[in-house]
Amino acid sequence: MEKTASQIQKERTKELEAKANVLLEKCSVAALTSVNEKGYPRTCVLSIAKAEGFSDLYFVTSKRSPISGKAVHFENNPKASVCYFLGGDSVTLIGTVEFIEDRAVQEAVWNETDRRFFKKGIDDPKFRLLHFHTIEATFWIEGKFRTCRYK
Repeated sequence: MEKTASQIQKERTKELEAKANVLLEKCSVAALTSVNEKGYPRTCVLSIAKAEGFSDLYFVTSKRSPISGKAVHFENNPKASVCYFLGGDSVTLIGTVEFIEDRAVQEAVWNETDRRFFKKGIDDPKFRLLHFHTIEATFWIEGKFRTCRYK
């Protein structure tokens, strides 16, 4: 039985998604963009604390400033973008950020190397765990380009 064009496209998308996850496993940092208080994008490079594929990424950050910085930006506007790349391959994600306050999740994601920023660990009042959830991904992998939307 011959495959339909739709089936072929779904297979190609699944292949790109799998390659995007492999690429992510090789990346320890990603660019995270928030929207600042003046409505401009602000990009920071952060270590990836945890990834559940490209669809859900976790970042540790600090709420040091009461008026600016990504923690405040995400309190005011959860819209975000993440980009990671290696060599000529890249994945750009659009999605939303939520703050994770669940202690068990924080403990599961916590890395002792973060203690240099948070002396009291996850009990530090400035500690914030961000969960980025993908709603759109643009893949550029091995010369193949595709944008996909997710719910």
